[in-house]
Amino acid sequence: MSNSLLYSLPEKESRVLQMRVILILIISISCSQRHGAIAANAKDQTVRALISQHCLDCHQGESAEGGMDLEGLLESTAQIEPSETMPGSLFDTWVRVEKMITLRRMPPPEESSLPDDQLDSFSKWLHERLVLRDGESHIGLTPLRRLTQDEFINSLEDLLGVRVRNEYNHLHSVHVEQGLVDRVLPVEVPGNSGFVNDSDSLAAQPVPLLAYMKCIDFSLAKMAGNPESLQMLFGTSDVPESLSEDQLHRITNQFLRRALRGQHTTEHLQHAVARYRKVAEEKPTLVAFKTMLRTILLLPEFHYRLETVRDKTVPYPVTEFELATRLSYFLISSTPDDELLAAAESGTLHDPKVMDKHIQRLMNHPGRLSLSESFAAQWIGFDELIDEAKADKRGVPTTARAQYDEMLYFFDELFKSDLSLLNIIDSDWMYVSNHTINAYGKDQFRGHAPFKEVHSDVLGGRRLTGNARRGIERIYDPPTLRSVQGDRYGGVITSAAVMTLTSAPKRTSPVRRGVWLLDKMIGQKLEAPANVPPIENAVLALSVENPGKLEIIRAHTALPGCMLCHQDIDPIGFGLENFSPSGSWRTTYQDKSVIPNEGILPSGERFTSPKELKYHLLSVYRESIVRNFIRRMMAYAMGRALQPYDRITEDTIYQRVVEKDYRSNVVIREIVHSTQFNCRQDEG
Repeated sequence: MSNSLLYSLPEKESRVLQMRVILILIISISCSQRHGAIAANAKDQTVRALISQHCLDCHQGESAEGGMDLEGLLESTAQIEPSETMPGSLFDTWVRVEKMITLRRMPPPEESSLPDDQLDSFSKWLHERLVLRDGESHIGLTPLRRLTQDEFINSLEDLLGVRVRNEYNHLHSVHVEQGLVDRVLPVEVPGNSGFVNDSDSLAAQPVPLLAYMKCIDFSLAKMAGNPESLQMLFGTSDVPESLSEDQLHRITNQFLRRALRGQHTTEHLQHAVARYRKVAEEKPTLVAFKTMLRTILLLPEFHYRLETVRDKTVPYPVTEFELATRLSYFLISSTPDDELLAAAESGTLHDPKVMDKHIQRLMNHPGRLSLSESFAAQWIGFDELIDEAKADKRGVPTTARAQYDEMLYFFDELFKSDLSLLNIIDSDWMYVSNHTINAYGKDQFRGHAPFKEVHSDVLGGRRLTGNARRGIERIYDPPTLRSVQGDRYGGVITSAAVMTLTSAPKRTSPVRRGVWLLDKMIGQKLEAPANVPPIENAVLALSVENPGKLEIIRAHTALPGCMLCHQDIDPIGFGLENFSPSGSWRTTYQDKSVIPNEGILPSGERFTSPKELKYHLLSVYRESIVRNFIRRMMAYAMGRALQPYDRITEDTIYQRVVEKDYRSNVVIREIVHSTQFNCRQDEG
C-alpha cells in the first residue's frame, strides 16, 4: 500500500491500517524465519542420515578407524563455527570428513558409493556451514604476525645499508659459508601453512631476543665502518662531531619512519632522541647514534607487524601503511622502501592502478628472489639441499649446490618472465648446471634463447664473464638456460633436485615420490594409515623367488584400505622410477632387472614415459595443480594456513589465472588485490 493512500485516510483509520500492515509484516517474517529453520533442520537431518548410513560402522567409539569418531558430529550439525580452527575441533573434523567424502575416498568404493545427488547436497550444506557465515563470505580472524628471521635480517640490511650475510661466492668446494647471523639465529619451524612465516608457528616459538641483539650489534658495527651506509643515514660519509636539534630530529624521524613502517609516533621520536642525548653527553656522536638505533631496532613495533584493531566481525580495509607492509614483505621479504611509504602517506595505495605500479616496481627489486628462496624453496623443499646441518668440513657439496641453483633459477625465471605455471610440471626448457649435466646426459639439452624478460635479472651478478673470472681458479658456474630434448626432462618433477629429495642416499622409493608429487604438486596430502604391516610380511607372502620392487610394493598394498591411496601413489611413483637417486636416467636396477616404465592412472590414462606421465598429469589434474599453487602462495602471502572460508577468493583467482593462460604474475597480482590481502577481520 502506498504512503499517499495512507495519508489520504482519516487519522484514526490510517493508524489502524498501519498497525495491520505492521502485524502482517511481523507474521510474514516469523513464518519466513520458521520456514528457514525448518529447511535448515531438514538439511541437517539429511546430513545426519548420510553420516549414520555410510560412516558410523567404521568411525564410531574408541576403536574408530583412523581415530575418526564421527558419532559426536551428529549433534554438531548446527554448531559448526569457522572460528574453531584448532586441530581436533569440530570444525577441523568436519573439514577432514568433507575432504574424504568429496574426493570419494570415503565411504570405500568397494563397500558403498555415495550417489551424486547426496554428494552434491552434502557439499552445498558444508559450503553454507564452513565457507559462509550467515550466508555471507568473510575472511576469518587476522592473526598477529612477527618477522621471520629472513625478514628481520633483510630489514636490517635495507635499513642500515649494509650486508650482514656472506656474499655469494664462486668457489667449487663450498656454498656460501654461514656468517655470524646465521650461526646465532635458531632454526625456525614451519607451521600448518607449510612456511616459516606461519603466524601460529611463530607465536608458539620463543623470541630469540639475545640472538637478535647480537645480530643488531653486528649490523651496527658494519654500518659504522661503511661510508655508503653513513651517507644514507647522515647525508654525509663523515660522522659530524655533533648533531643540531634539527639534524637529530630529521635523521631520527626518517629512520623511525622506515623501521616502524610509517607507524611511528611522537612518543617514539621523543624516546629515541632522549636516548641519543643521554649517551652523547659522555660518548662520541657515532656511539650515541648507534645506541639510539639499537633502541629503535629492539622495539616490539619493529619485530611485530602491528595493525589497527577495530573489533569487527566483518572484513574492513587495513590502513595504507599496513597495506604497504603486507605488500613489501610478500614480494621482497623486507621493510617498505621510501617510495612505497610515500604512496601510503599520500593515501593512494588502495587505488588498484597505484598498487599495480608498485607490484611491478617491487618485482624488479633484488628482493624478488625471496619468492624463489623462501616461497618456492620451502614449498618444494629444495632448501634442504643446502642445509648446513648436512654439510661436511668443506661445506655443502657442489652437486647439491648445483641442484639447488637449478631450482632457484627455474622459479626466478618463472616469475621474471611471467611464464605459465604449467611449466612446473613440464617445460621444454630447464636451467642445467655443468655439475649435473653428465648425470642428466648431455644429449638431452641444447642452447636456449633467453626469454623476453618482464622484470629485471636479479641473478645476473652470479654469472661471471671476462675479467670478472680472473683470480678465481676453482670457479663455480651457475646453471644456464637450455632447451630440453627427448622425453625425460623438463619442469620440476623430474629434476635432479626433486629426484634427490625423494630418494634415500642409495635407493629410490616409488611410494615416497608418488606421495611427494600428490602433496606438493596436486595438493592431495595423504596421511599414513595406522598399523601399516611391515614390508617384510609382503616379501614372505610372495611365492616368487627374489621378487622385484614392483611385486613387493603391489603385495604390500594389496589390502583394500591401502589400495585406496596407493592407486594414486603407485602409478606416479613408478612412472619416475627410471630416475636414479641423483636424477640420472637408468633402465635397469643394480641386479640387472628391468625397471618398469609404464603405468595407468586411476582415471585410466596409460603412459610409457615421463613425458606421457606429465601430459596426463596436466590433463587429469590441471585444475588441482593450478589451485594448489594458488593456495600455497596465498598461505605464504597471508602467513597462515588456509581455511574453507578462503575458497571464494581462491575460486576468483583461479578463474582469472585460467583467463590469463596460467601466468605466474597473475597469481601474485590477484592475491594482492584480494579481500584477504587488503582487509582484516578481528573475530573469526
